[in-house]
Amino acid sequence: MGDELRVALISGPAYDRLYESLPEFTATTGIKVEIAFRGDHPTLNRHLASLAEVPYDLISTHTKYAPSQLDFLAPLDDLIDGATLDDFASPLIELARIDGSLYGLPRNFDVRLLHYRTDLITSPPATWDELLELARAVNRPPDRYGFAFPGRESGLFGTFFELVEMAGGRLFPEDLAPDIENDAGRWALSLLRTFYLEGLVPPELPMWHYDEVHDCFRSGRAAMVGEWPGYYRFHRDPAISCVHDRFALSIYPIGPAGKSLAYGGSHTFALTKRGARKPEALELLLYLTSAERQIIEARQGCVPVRHSIMDQMQREADAIDRARLQLLQEVIAHRTLIPPKFAHYPEIEEVLWQTVQRATIGYLTIDEALRQIKERVASICRERSIR
Repeated sequence: MGDELRVALISGPAYDRLYESLPEFTATTGIKVEIAFRGDHPTLNRHLASLAEVPYDLISTHTKYAPSQLDFLAPLDDLIDGATLDDFASPLIELARIDGSLYGLPRNFDVRLLHYRTDLITSPPATWDELLELARAVNRPPDRYGFAFPGRESGLFGTFFELVEMAGGRLFPEDLAPDIENDAGRWALSLLRTFYLEGLVPPELPMWHYDEVHDCFRSGRAAMVGEWPGYYRFHRDPAISCVHDRFALSIYPIGPAGKSLAYGGSHTFALTKRGARKPEALELLLYLTSAERQIIEARQGCVPVRHSIMDQMQREADAIDRARLQLLQEVIAHRTLIPPKFAHYPEIEEVLWQTVQRATIGYLTIDEALRQIKERVASICRERSIR
């Protein structure tokens, strides 16, 4: 056996259950695994980017972040045979490719659905204007808020991305110059600002990532949230959820352009160049993405990326779960926004969320924020020559 494997992993309630199987991997194979770093994705990304040399064999990453990590990621095409890939959904394998080479194996596909309280709301809002009015009607601070969404980093960026595109704007046109200094951009930022300044969301929202939004809904403090699949089982667990028997799901409401869209992508596990030289690291990669491990996360609520596991979940599901899987498949097939793949995407995401947050809480005017976003994205593109 080679040296102990060192890994850097995304952490949080939606991810940690899988890692409980690592002792079984060690017991079965004799290969020791050290989780040398774990954190949420922004923290993990910043950590990896700060290193002159990445001392890990395997990492958690994402199809939107992997292009910025090619200095230390290893292509997998010569390590994984076609038969192994056949059970994975082919669009997700293509999503994990960069310039034709495979740089990770899918762990799940992440895309949001609207979760709403059925004891407060009889039917889901058809439009965002209706959602706003519902939020106002059921808002009872500080015990309950009408709506909640992540107030920082990738979650806030994604919410703005969804709203802009549902209003007819383009955040990532072909030349990467955001087409948002228009009614679409103004509507998107104005809606986020309205939620915050009218007190329809918790006042601490600018500090919230995904986990805090999940906790808010599960504890009964929000009437509606846009929520990721990995939290679903926690919401339905009567031992920990105040809303386990009184919430339902729907696709997002439509925006001014008549579209319902959800920001999405695929979490993956990838080998570093150091790890690609170790057969043990490949064995761990295949273990973490195996059907046996996929079923663990699928039963928690994650969207399976293997055909066999999706089929199994359809057979196991009760009527509520089958309806949820059908909604997710509808969104994935027809309503998903995938960011473009380019190396400096994380920098642009960082600029966007910080500027959107300042506009949301009233530190910038709407027009000033939109102007800054466009100028700063153009500056990054110019400096990095990525157009």
